[in-house]
Formats: sequence, C-alpha cells, structure tokens
Amino acid sequence: MKIYQTYRTEAIELLTENPYRLIEDIEGVGFLRADELGEKLGIKGNHPDRIKAAILHILNTAALSDGHVYLDAEHVLPQVKDMLEQSQREEIPFEAISRACIEMREESKIYGEETRLYLPSLYFSEVGIASKILALTERNSKAEHFSKDEIRKAIGETEELLNVTYAETQAFAIEQALNSAVMILTGGPGTGKTTVVRGVVEVYAKLHGLSLNPKEYAQKEEPFPIILCAPTGRAAKRLSESTELPAMTIHRLLGFTGQEKEEETEREVTGKLIIVDEMSMVDTWLAHQLLKSLHEDVQVVFVGDQDQLPPVGPGQVLKDLLASQQIPTVELTDVYRQAEGSTIIELAHQIKRGTIAHDLTVKTSDRSFIKASSEQVANVVTQVVKSAVAKGQEIRNIQVLAPMYKGPAGIDNLNKMIQELINPNDTGSRKELVFGDVTYRIKDKVLQLVNQPESNVFNGDMGEVISIIKAKETIDKQDLLVVSFDGIEVTYQRSDLNQLTLAYCCSIHKSQGSEFQTVIMPVVRGYSKMLRRNLLYTGITRAKNFLILCGEPDVLARGLQRTDDLQRFTSLRARLNPMEATEEMIEVVEASPTDATVQEEKQSGPTQLTVDTMPHIHPMIGMDGVTPYNFMDESN
Repeated sequence: MKIYQTYRTEAIELLTENPYRLIEDIEGVGFLRADELGEKLGIKGNHPDRIKAAILHILNTAALSDGHVYLDAEHVLPQVKDMLEQSQREEIPFEAISRACIEMREESKIYGEETRLYLPSLYFSEVGIASKILALTERNSKAEHFSKDEIRKAIGETEELLNVTYAETQAFAIEQALNSAVMILTGGPGTGKTTVVRGVVEVYAKLHGLSLNPKEYAQKEEPFPIILCAPTGRAAKRLSESTELPAMTIHRLLGFTGQEKEEETEREVTGKLIIVDEMSMVDTWLAHQLLKSLHEDVQVVFVGDQDQLPPVGPGQVLKDLLASQQIPTVELTDVYRQAEGSTIIELAHQIKRGTIAHDLTVKTSDRSFIKASSEQVANVVTQVVKSAVAKGQEIRNIQVLAPMYKGPAGIDNLNKMIQELINPNDTGSRKELVFGDVTYRIKDKVLQLVNQPESNVFNGDMGEVISIIKAKETIDKQDLLVVSFDGIEVTYQRSDLNQLTLAYCCSIHKSQGSEFQTVIMPVVRGYSKMLRRNLLYTGITRAKNFLILCGEPDVLARGLQRTDDLQRFTSLRARLNPMEATEEMIEVVEASPTDATVQEEKQSGPTQLTVDTMPHIHPMIGMDGVTPYNFMDESN
C-alpha cells in the first residue's frame, strides 16, 4: 500500500529500473528486502545501484543505531563488502565500492570530507549548527552588556521576590547568561540548575522591563519574548512547573509532527531569550532545526548534564559544544539538595566519579539495595511495587527502570508481571484490548512512543487508559482505546496502538528528562553488556524521593568501570575549532612509514576529500597496503 501511495501508476516501472530506491523512499524497507527484490529482477553482484544502496544502509544504520554523524571510509568499505557478499555470495571488489562512493558524492547522495562520509542531512546539520554557534559567539564580544552592578541589583530583587539566596557561582551564571548571546549552564543533580534558570528569567525580565504574564502579550497579540523548551513533554512540563511559565517541546515550538521532509522544515521562532533544558538529549538534526529557526539578535541558554546518556538520535551536541570551549560555560558543582538529607544525590555524584559507595547496600531514609539474582529479581521488583502501593503511593509516581526489553528481568516481562499485580483481570470480566503481545485494560499506565503534536502528546509522555470501546460498540466498527495524559485525552484506533506500550517499567533512555517520586532499578548480571556509568547515572538521577536498587552489587560496580566506550563519530567540535581541526588534519595526512608509495602520491596530488578533489582521490587514502591508484577514476 505504501509503495503504491508513493509511486502511484509508475510503481512497476520505477522499481524495475531500481528496486533499491525503496530504501530511500519507503519507511521500514531495509536493504535485505530491497536486495531480495533486486535479485528477482536480475540485479546482482557489483551492480552500482546495489552497492550504493548498501552504502546508504551502512551510514543510516550507523546514525540510527549507534548515533554516528559520519563513518570513516575505512569502516564503511569493509562493512559494505561483507554485507553484499553475505547477501549474494559473490565477491565485490573494493574498487567497485569506491567508485560507487565517488558517484554518490557527485549525485549528492552522500557528502565527504577528508576520509569521512556523511548522510547529507547530518552533514548540513553539523555545518549549520557550527555556523550559527560561531555567529552567536562572535556577537558575544560585540553586544552591549549590562553592567555587573545592574545585574547584581536585579539579582538581589529577584532573591527577595522568590525568597532564595543565590550562591556566588549561581549569581555568576545568571550574569553570564544575561551578557552572552549563547551560554551553557551545566551541572549534576541537586546543583541548582533549575534555580538558576528561574533566576535568569526573572532578572532578564527586570533588566528589559518586561512582564512575565503571558496573558498580557496574548491580549496585545504579541509573542511572549521568553521561550522555554525541552526535547520531551515530561521535561517541558518540569521546566514549566519550576519557572511558573509556559514551556513546550522543541518539536511543538517548531511546529513539527515528526513526519517532515528536510525541505519542509523552515520555521521562524520569535523570541528574545531561548532556554533549552535537557540539552544532552538533543540530537544533531533537531539542534540544527532549532538553531536555524532563531533570529540573529536572540540570546540562547543551553542547560544540561553531559554525564547523562547521549541522545537517542545521532550526535552528541551538548558534549561537543562543551568540548569545543567556544561557548561561555558555567558548571555548577556545589550540591544543595544533599543538604536536605538526600543520599540519592550523594550516590549519583559518586557514580558520576566512578566510585562505589561503601554503604551502597545499607538502607537509608531515601534509598535501599535489595540483593537478588537475575532469576529472583522480577519477583523482588513486583514485591517492592506492591509494598509501595500498599503504603499509599500512586502507581503513576512509581517507576521501574531497566536497560533491556527481553529476558526474565527485561522490560516486557516486568511490565506483564506488574500489570497482573496492580491491574489484574482475575475474573475475566473486565474489558481488554489485545495488540500483539500487549493486553490493555482500563487504569493501565502507558507510554507514548512517538510525537503527536496535533494532540499535544509527545514521545516519552506517560498516561492512563481511561476507556476501551470495542468495535461492536462503535459506528465505524473499530476498537478504540482512550488515554488521558494529565487531562489531555487521546483516542487511538487499533492501527495506532503501535504508538503505545505499557509503562509500569520502561527503559532508562525513555525515562530521561523525567523525575519520579520512587524509582525501582534492577541491576543484574543479565544486563551486563548494557550497563555503563552514564546509564546507571541517568537511571539513578530519575529518583526524586526514593530509590530502590535490586540485584547484585558487583554487577553495578563493574558497570561503573565502563565509561561510555561506545564512542560516537562526530565532527562538530572540529567545526567549532577550525584551527585545531587543521592541525589534526595535518597529522592525519602524514603517511605511514610502511607505505612509501602513498606518501609519494600525497605529496604530488590532492590531500583532502573535497567537492573538487572527489573524482581524483579515494576516501580510503591512508589505509595500510592500499595505494590511491586502486581507487582513482580510470581517466586519472
């Protein structure tokens, strides 16, 4: 159906000509399905269309599964060769793959710099981010600044208004934000980032003589000058609650539904001060869309914690911005919430440093560790949930977090067990709606998996099933499920149910940007390959009042020793430091002493992969045992 909707009457003709176009044009069609069709149509071996499709597949997979913005050619070519040969058992020469890379660059299907290969959308996103950030930092030195006395006076008035006292570092952060075109506020949990954000808003309004009442602007049909946004609905809600001002998701701010094509994403955001919270979650594409929508005279404050998980999408924008050292940055290090007796915050900072608390398994007022094996942990988790509910906690405020979906301690199994405990159908008389492996009942806690801006519901939002209407009860003869997301009611047809799942237990990635009164987090041997310091840190920092760890202390200790070894290939930092990038490039092009032929060619020919030199140089230049002649166009 999707194929016909896309190609209409030309479907047979277009797919006979090149079945691999399905990968680019139809969501959900991968290389293997297209290759099966290609083989039936007689496209085999080293056919250029087949090789080009494999190259796109490798780059797309690297971006979506591993978060890479680019791959080096020395990684791409062997992967493409292996995949093609496994699929059709015919040897594919590197020369053919290299020629396909060059042709794709000429066709603008991929972009290349030196030996790096990019998907066009990610290449232009990185270039666009760097261009906007450098323009903003250049404005930092030229902009008219408020005097320190003016700002400190406004800070003093804000302290009285909000009944707070800012530490010197917090006051300096407010000052820096007010006098910078772009600024980063970073710090771990409990360091007062939210307090500073509220201060920035209040002091900005005082210095510019602005009202913070949105209704006044609505009456005058003027845009509100201060925009607060975050990558998820729950993070935006938290930001709104802490500042007492409207906040929204970045997607809603930009008017995105999540289905846009690149050419449809031109938006303009009217605001004088933009504060972006949970910036560590913002991927390369979304960061570019946001930045390119902003006016030249805007002030931007990025807020985030780089020690949390990187974005689900490609890139690591906050980490790269910090590493570039091009943006004024204030890091808050003093912990204030700990003074209120929070041992959760203390534990989080220990994990951030990679140290294990000697009293990890000792019960405190707000956390505990229950020892259990992989086989026992599911029962332990359900008993902890049962106990918390018995003590009067609402299930919406209790969240089980796990890193994996499969297995006895996986998300899928834990969801089923907790559902049977909290919301059973013992008599079989309750209404149910079965979709795949999931059974929905009224009062079930559910998680939205995709953005639905038209309903003001976004990926990561949690709600409650409030109604199930069976097909025989509706005029259209369709099953319907109604979910309430904090009062926003959304109706799902059966065909929409792939947008939902049970939420008694969810992944740590999905929890990012949220806080829960009680977090229950199993840590068992079955999770070992997934556990890393930033994953544990992110999960633990979701707990606001109570944290219950269940599992094996030695497994947690081993996870702490694994820093994020899944390095992401990005070039944003280099784009923000062009001189540094030049130095690195000079080091890269120095030939290996093992290959004198390569050195000779480098000295006499082009040394960088650019638009002009692409036809004359192969992106794998520099690989041991390979000469440029292997990959040059035959005409050269």
